[in-house]
Amino acid sequence: MSVESHTNMGSLTRDEAARMQQRETERAPGSVTRDFFGAFDGPFFQELAERKRKDRDAKIIVTAKDGQTGVGKTNFCDFMAYVTDTTPKGFGEDKTTIDPFEFLDFYNHLPEGSAAVMEEGEQFDSRRSTSNKNVDAAEKWQMARVRQIVAFINLPSPQEIDSRFERLADYWINVERRGLARVYKKKIHPTKRKLYYKTLQTVEWPNMDRSDTFRHMDSLKDGRLDDDEAGNNWSVYLQTEMTGSNVARLSACGVGRSRVSQIADEGYL
Repeated sequence: MSVESHTNMGSLTRDEAARMQQRETERAPGSVTRDFFGAFDGPFFQELAERKRKDRDAKIIVTAKDGQTGVGKTNFCDFMAYVTDTTPKGFGEDKTTIDPFEFLDFYNHLPEGSAAVMEEGEQFDSRRSTSNKNVDAAEKWQMARVRQIVAFINLPSPQEIDSRFERLADYWINVERRGLARVYKKKIHPTKRKLYYKTLQTVEWPNMDRSDTFRHMDSLKDGRLDDDEAGNNWSVYLQTEMTGSNVARLSACGVGRSRVSQIADEGYL
């Protein structure tokens, strides 16, 4: 099933649409990956299908080879979110964010089976935090409700994220070049307790530049200040436990959640 048909129910036949709408409740056999992910197969997709069959989440870190920029990390996350979102509505802009605590809040309110994307995941790095909010975030991610959420955290390199988040992740995907990524499964040695990775497979994906969600994620990044000017990415959270989404829902707030996050970064809250 194509990404386009997944996001446009009108392009499906009546039978195909009916089958898609049942995917949240029907249990596919663990060996039948295609029941979840269409034409996509391989060890990685098999494991994700098995996780969904058992009502488990998947936490995935996405980086670029040698910390390169412009190789398509966001493009890849957009594609994979469409593939792995098994809700009837599918993946959409409301399942993407650049706000760390809104991303964590996704686990509480997104429909079961959703995919979620966190852009600029380096904000979770404890070296960038000026409070214990980073510790709280790691604990919240660890205790996130198990609701078949496939979550992608996009960041430049593994060195840019707090080690606690890396230990909580299930997979690491490294984009080697535009259109090609290598998937690794995180493992922890049973006696040495050291973290290591096992190669699962390579994934190729089409250009997602025309996707509305890809453009939305690009606009989120473009709206932020440069790293050297942003300074304190957590200013609003130092003063309140509310997320950007919470603030945006207030009747007195006339802007959306993305703009709330930008205002917080600019130091006005």
